[in-house]
Amino acid sequence: MKDAQWFLDYWMQLPNYSNQENALEKLFHKLCPENNTIEDVLIKCSSLNDFYSTNIFDIHTIAQHILSLRIDGRLRQGDLSLVDDISHVEKGNIVHTFYSFATKYCSHHQPKKYAIYDSYVEKVLISLNKRDHFSAVKNEELRTYSEFMKAIEDFRQYYGLMPFDIKQIDQYLWQLGKWYFNQYGLSYKYYNREDENPYPPDDIRNRFWDGEMMFVKNIVARNKEGEWKLKGKEILKNASDQTKLFASKFTPEQFGMILYINELYARHIPFDDFSWTEKY
Repeated sequence: MKDAQWFLDYWMQLPNYSNQENALEKLFHKLCPENNTIEDVLIKCSSLNDFYSTNIFDIHTIAQHILSLRIDGRLRQGDLSLVDDISHVEKGNIVHTFYSFATKYCSHHQPKKYAIYDSYVEKVLISLNKRDHFSAVKNEELRTYSEFMKAIEDFRQYYGLMPFDIKQIDQYLWQLGKWYFNQYGLSYKYYNREDENPYPPDDIRNRFWDGEMMFVKNIVARNKEGEWKLKGKEILKNASDQTKLFASKFTPEQFGMILYINELYARHIPFDDFSWTEKY
């Protein structure tokens, strides 16, 4: 529970995500709560597509599809089969499947009844289930929404997370997946969300832990890790062969984080001297 609460508190520090969620909540619950006009459905589809980068090929077609299903009663009932009905959209005699989008559309209407399917969430469920065997749901069954929801509930019960609602479980799982399975090559070797630095002050790992913690709270929380990736690339243009060799051991994102850590201690260490980080 402590780990889940850490991520939920951290979520509130992420303006990109918390402001986006607040905007969608206003749209789905105050401005356009029903789905009986094409205008209301269209603006909700467009907003989800933009905020979540869902890459819907034809927003108007999927909006017409949702409108035709007359979904409001089923949403209020928490009908899980609705996700599958929304996700299958026919265009030009071809049926396209927008599974993740459909879960998002339902979830933003009824966040405590519908969990959001996402690749990060799937990876966490598969990884933890492989280790702890908390659910009988098979990996390939997670693309069937009723089974996905069963796996979510199994996860919630097994790890003692019943005080958290489905929306909070959503936020926790997604952030946990991004922490361990992000596509940017960012990983934290020393900081693991502890409240206090576990390493002695004279231990080099103390600096690494502190630097990673500061990077997570000051850079990642403001969605600025890309800026440090670019800074790293700029430095490498005129860097020594030794620095280039050092940087080659890491992804550009990791090197950007190491550059940030290095700058934290720049008063004591030459700016372009990365030798002290060899133990990283």
